[in-house]
Amino acid sequence: MTGRMGRAQITAGIVSAATALVPQDSKGRRWLVYNGSAALTGHGALWLATGSPWGAEPLMAAAAQPASVANCAMFAVTCAVAYGGWKAGGFLRGLPGLVGLAARPAAALGAAYWGQGTAPLITDAMAATDPWSSMLLPLIAAGALAGVCWWALDSRSAAWRPPVRWAARIPLATLALGVGLYAPGGTL
Repeated sequence: MTGRMGRAQITAGIVSAATALVPQDSKGRRWLVYNGSAALTGHGALWLATGSPWGAEPLMAAAAQPASVANCAMFAVTCAVAYGGWKAGGFLRGLPGLVGLAARPAAALGAAYWGQGTAPLITDAMAATDPWSSMLLPLIAAGALAGVCWWALDSRSAAWRPPVRWAARIPLATLALGVGLYAPGGTL
């Protein structure tokens, strides 16, 4: 014996400690400890990174500026219409010669070129719906980011070991905590 613990022993120790802390019959408390500890870990890391005890508040304030929201929305619209143009160009693929070969790229580039000009439209729409757009757009952006966190990490971590699965939950849980703490719900 070298006095070192293997990976299996460490994992078993963490699982047994968590089980002793939160018994099996209390699923709600177990869920709260699992997700709450992940959220607090991520919030603490943001606190260290930003130097603010509010964690994500400076980041959310910067993301909620009208110019950055309009530019991010323009990027999303550009990507969406370029993809739509690529798919629509697939209907012309059967044309003979160079026209058939260039149909998809030309449709995607044309749609993306149109999408690049949507920032003034988005800015005007935000000005027309001013109190609601300034309150709801950060929540929509956080919802999209939560979807990306779930798709990229959380949905793929089911077969991973418990400590790694918990570490994969940190971004999504931190985002949920940040939205809960800093959402504009108090101003509604």
